Amino acid sequence: MYKNRDAGRIPDRIERLTIVTLIALVIGVTIFSAVFFTTMFGSVGTGYAALLIDPWGQTISEPIFGPRWYIKAPWVEVKTIYYATDTYEDVIPCFSRDQLEMNIQILIRWSLDPTKLRNLYISYPALNYKTKAIESITEETIRLVTKNYTVIQTLEQRDKVALEIQERVLTAIRNEPSLKEALIHLEFDLKDIGYPTAYTKAIEEKLIAEQRKIQAQFERDRILVLANATAQEMIIKAQGEATARIIVAQSVKQAIQLISEATGITNTTRLVELYLYLEALKEIAPNVNILIITMGKDGIPIFYQIPSNSTG
Repeated sequence: MYKNRDAGRIPDRIERLTIVTLIALVIGVTIFSAVFFTTMFGSVGTGYAALLIDPWGQTISEPIFGPRWYIKAPWVEVKTIYYATDTYEDVIPCFSRDQLEMNIQILIRWSLDPTKLRNLYISYPALNYKTKAIESITEETIRLVTKNYTVIQTLEQRDKVALEIQERVLTAIRNEPSLKEALIHLEFDLKDIGYPTAYTKAIEEKLIAEQRKIQAQFERDRILVLANATAQEMIIKAQGEATARIIVAQSVKQAIQLISEATGITNTTRLVELYLYLEALKEIAPNVNILIITMGKDGIPIFYQIPSNSTG
């Protein structure tokens, strides 16, 4: 009788297949369970908040603020939002009223209101509010402001231009409906206004020329003031000298009259000569007050008193 050699091997094969299947099933279940349970736990760091988005239940949780752990269903999506101090710094190309290109370097700081994070996510599911709102609003507002000023005005009135840009940018951001008033501690800093090198050089030369013009006008006014002061000084000096001459002339006149009265001489020429003679003697002998001039009748000397300095 013929005997099948494989008859005894079939159960062994079935047994081995069953064991392999069970092992694979256990491994699969273990891996699935590990992945399943791993996706149920998460954490959020300091300065961040997590929103749990349930597509099946179509719900959005309230923010979960870090640092902390949370538990969620595996199918729930997590959106992490940074709500602490954030910044936007950039150089904005724009044009002046006279069509000169300028580069406005700015820095904006803000924080997000923790109570408005859910509404902000609804407006910006991709959380791209920074580029879609803040950056675009800032760039547009700055360009609207700078087109109202010439280049020279942006130089001469830099503080005014910076203040207007700041106020209008902050107002526009605060009033943007899509941001849901989520931005707080909003600050703006205009760091620099840049111009092309050629234009900067031209502007500097123009300003230098204007300063020189102002300086020249100042020097001209100063010279005129000095000249006027000198002229006034000369006039006063001349007037003083003229007055002095008048006084001297009056003194001479009085002295000649005294000599005429004392001597009885009426000849003007002779009186002048005598006056000059007496003045010369005064210079020679300044301490002599009485001088014998001539002899009168009977040999009696005639004394003439020399006029003192007070009378010429």
